[in-house]
Amino acid sequence: MPGKLLSSSVGIALLLTGCGGGGGSSDDDAGVRGTIEIAAGTRVDGDYADLWAASDESWPSGSRDTVSVPVPSTTGGYLSDRSDTYANGLGYPLDQEDSYAVSLVEGDRYFLQCFSATGADADTLKASLVLNLDGNRIEIEDACGGGASVNASGSATFTISANDGGPFRYVLSIAPKTSLSALDVSWPEPPLQVDQAIVSGSAAVANTLSSSGLRASSVMELERAIGPDTWQVRRKPGVSALSSVSDGGKDARAETIEWIREMREEFGLKAEPNYRFTLASVSPETNDYFRDPDFWNLDQINIVEAWGLSGGSWGQGVGVAVMDTGMFTTTPDSYSNWHEDLVNNVVNEGGILDFVKPDYDVDGQEGPDGVPGTPVTPDNPEATSFHGTHVAGIIAAEDNSVGTVGIAHQATILPYRVLGVGPLGGEDGTGAVDDLIAAINSIVDDRNDVDVINLSLGGLPPVVDLQVATDRANSNGILVVAAGGNSGDASAVYPAANRRVVGVGATTRGGELASYSNYGQSVDLLAPGGALNDGIVNAYGQVSATGSLSDSYAYLAGSSMAAPHVAGVYALMKGVSDSLTASQFRAQLIAGLLTNDSELSDYTLYGAGLLDAREAVTNVTAFPTVVSAWPRVVELSPSGTERRVLMEVLKQSSAADPLVSGSPDIPGAFTLTDDDGNPINVNDEIPEAVRISVDSSAVPDDRPLVEEILIPYSNGTDSFDLRIPAYVQAADTSGDRDAGRHYVLLLDANDFGSSRSRQVLASYNDGRYSYAIDDMVPGDYILVAGTDLDNNGIICENGEACAEYPETGSRQVISIGDQDLQLDMTTSFQRPTIAEMGLPRYGFRGYPVPGHQAGTRPDRSLGE
Repeated sequence: MPGKLLSSSVGIALLLTGCGGGGGSSDDDAGVRGTIEIAAGTRVDGDYADLWAASDESWPSGSRDTVSVPVPSTTGGYLSDRSDTYANGLGYPLDQEDSYAVSLVEGDRYFLQCFSATGADADTLKASLVLNLDGNRIEIEDACGGGASVNASGSATFTISANDGGPFRYVLSIAPKTSLSALDVSWPEPPLQVDQAIVSGSAAVANTLSSSGLRASSVMELERAIGPDTWQVRRKPGVSALSSVSDGGKDARAETIEWIREMREEFGLKAEPNYRFTLASVSPETNDYFRDPDFWNLDQINIVEAWGLSGGSWGQGVGVAVMDTGMFTTTPDSYSNWHEDLVNNVVNEGGILDFVKPDYDVDGQEGPDGVPGTPVTPDNPEATSFHGTHVAGIIAAEDNSVGTVGIAHQATILPYRVLGVGPLGGEDGTGAVDDLIAAINSIVDDRNDVDVINLSLGGLPPVVDLQVATDRANSNGILVVAAGGNSGDASAVYPAANRRVVGVGATTRGGELASYSNYGQSVDLLAPGGALNDGIVNAYGQVSATGSLSDSYAYLAGSSMAAPHVAGVYALMKGVSDSLTASQFRAQLIAGLLTNDSELSDYTLYGAGLLDAREAVTNVTAFPTVVSAWPRVVELSPSGTERRVLMEVLKQSSAADPLVSGSPDIPGAFTLTDDDGNPINVNDEIPEAVRISVDSSAVPDDRPLVEEILIPYSNGTDSFDLRIPAYVQAADTSGDRDAGRHYVLLLDANDFGSSRSRQVLASYNDGRYSYAIDDMVPGDYILVAGTDLDNNGIICENGEACAEYPETGSRQVISIGDQDLQLDMTTSFQRPTIAEMGLPRYGFRGYPVPGHQAGTRPDRSLGE
């Protein structure tokens, strides 16, 4: 294939000249060499621009043949509706169409992402995608950022066409239904509060943060405590963060991360970013005012039968904290005049319920206060979100003569406001994670009237202090329910993916998984969430052109709507049996006592299945002894990695401890041990953790390996199997892995543009690359490699294959002395998660290839 022709005269010239100079000629100068593995399932376009630039033949040269790709696969490519020259003098060719052949199975998914080669807005890119499958043709006109599942099996062809917008890179991801991989291949840049952080630790850290410590130093200012041994801090004005490397350009978010890294490394503090989060709802295409009474969502969970079993106690006396946008009121600055369908179920005034910080607060009293009314969004009243009111209505709208009715319509709603309006004219429904942490901790520390917390929000990476806060709630008997996410894949969404948090995915009216709903790690069960053209109706607010407020109703859809169904059912159950606890509910969930036998019974994807309120109320007093595993689903690499799984026994205090009651059922490719490497045997106590690994030689080549490890256990009364789904991506050992021409850069760690920085072209052989950079001046460097599919002179941008030493996303400085170094890497078009990176990398726009630019550098910041 053209992507493998890496021994051309151009490549040899680059290798001999070094294209950076300054290498020195001393025999004592050392070098770096190694291999670059290609991630399984990686393929590349057959006629990308960099290949065109390196070709001595006419263009095209027979390279437009259809490329065969496997499932799963991640394929990078280049297209352009025109030919021209970049600002740096490098050219790009006309290339309007690429085709890929693949064998699909019903349920397989595809997703296309596009990235401008010139830095233009992604909205300007116009690409279409045509799928020919089993005699059927499906065409998507605006295909960038979209995808779907296929409903047939057979040989298929994907054809991607460039229609407008200039040159762009793209990545086509194809995955089986069971895949647990995220479809987004861009560098993760979760929104965060600039110059803010969350710091936690022991009393010693508190002393460090005292007025005699760092608070009075030039590093940071202590703003407030948001929980036990947890503080929100701010970088002192005028302080510049230290950086170990210079990538050129500045990004306030990147400087915030460097400041946090400095606090970790220089002062030993447990510091993490103050991330922002958003609502977990989507906007249906129809938002009519209240069609014919349509409560399909309540019918789907068998609520009428559940009410009949509740003995007239429909959540009475149960407190539900809805942490959201606050509550609709016609007078947002006063604690009164709530929505007519909720007015009698809102908690009496008292305590702080509005935790929105001044940066996001637009009500009459900036910062935390006791009035959680939803204020009108300034300058854009129609954008005001009454999302929290809708969520509260699903849980506890009154059973009166108007509007809708809630699942637990006698429960008490505590309308917490943790979402405000994003800074700089941002959208309504945005918040900072320190406010959320403070609100959860305040319930544990200051209240005794909350039984369940509903979090219809998300978009966060893992945050240690948020996990601590939700753990504290659970330890105090408070159930935490969260929306499972709306990205339509198996990416982990927090807080739903937190340990001991019940994550909820969304179903449609037809009882199917909603197209937008996440599944896998963030989903413990499913509940009605609606579809884009068929949402769920409930209480809302309306803002007139003059700014006056009135009660209304709206159709919304999303996992935001699914989560309150679970919170509402818990409140209904708690009203029947006041002794019900969060741990008991989770035990019932694991034992299958809260869900029904619907078609959504794939435990790996959907957890316990579809919520059934009738089953839940029927089993309300049951407290089976069960074992919980976290993470719920284990994902392993075909290269043979190991994962540690934490175990937790859920039982009544008087119940006997469970023991392993039979030989574990371990599929042949896997190994299961306790933390010390010992096998799990009959009559063993349940260990605190187990370790799972996979034999790479036993992983299939063409499809992922999806199995369940079963550990039978019993305490003499209750007997169950602990189910641990394990997912391993296809091995793809055929030697067809190809990521395109790879430039290997050894960059001066203190100045990427230094003459000491060097570049060579990697050599390809049988599905992997090799490289050698000799005669290096001793010093500190970073080692990276990647493609330049669009020929703009930059590698590792979104949509390019990228490798960094030692791990992509976690590059480290290497020191070269007088000894050669053997350094190996792995390249991929995919990007690591925040959990894998540790800290995000903001403003990163790739690495310029030394000597590859014909003129000036591209007119873009290269960031860090």
